Amino acid sequence: MAKRLGIYIFDGAEVIDYTAPFGVFAVAQRMDPELDVFLVGDTRQPIQATAGLAATPRYGLDDHPDMDAFLIPGGIGTRRELHNERLLEFVRALPDKTLRVSVCTGAWIYAKAGILDGLKATSRKYGDASEKLVPIDRLAEIAPQCSIDRHRIVDQGQVITAGGISSGLETGLYLLLRFGHDDAFVDEVARIMEYDQQWELMKADRLVVE
Repeated sequence: MAKRLGIYIFDGAEVIDYTAPFGVFAVAQRMDPELDVFLVGDTRQPIQATAGLAATPRYGLDDHPDMDAFLIPGGIGTRRELHNERLLEFVRALPDKTLRVSVCTGAWIYAKAGILDGLKATSRKYGDASEKLVPIDRLAEIAPQCSIDRHRIVDQGQVITAGGISSGLETGLYLLLRFGHDDAFVDEVARIMEYDQQWELMKADRLVVE
């Protein structure tokens, strides 16, 4: 089943937010080579994520790559991306078939774009000492019409939000389920990654709104 996950990256993106789901798909490709995962930037120019990690996107927003899911990670850079009108217009214009996905403070972008209005969503529940508001409270401030939820993953159908920094792993595994793979396939990916025990614990920490 050919399914494509695009992950948005930007200066100040949290490294594990985007490398964790990318890594899940890299392992899953061993069993399903038709899966594709790639990085999308504002342009194709290299970016510097947190701690100075450089990455080069395969696509820019103007390329409008075909995607079954578009994932926005969090990170200190989301404060700037909140004002990136090109990105906000891009996510508003995504086709219906494309799942809008976020990890951590990436939910802020969907909130600013008005996509979370009337939906349940989550974000990181613990903040840094320097932050006046923890990220999940900032989400409530950005999107007052969003119903804040504290599950690890919240699936609203076309919009999927995940909690804190490490939740990118569960997000990647959960997207394999949304892409049509069965539990046995996803459990095997988790086992190969030696993440099977944590995956079992996290399965219950999920809200799926029918």
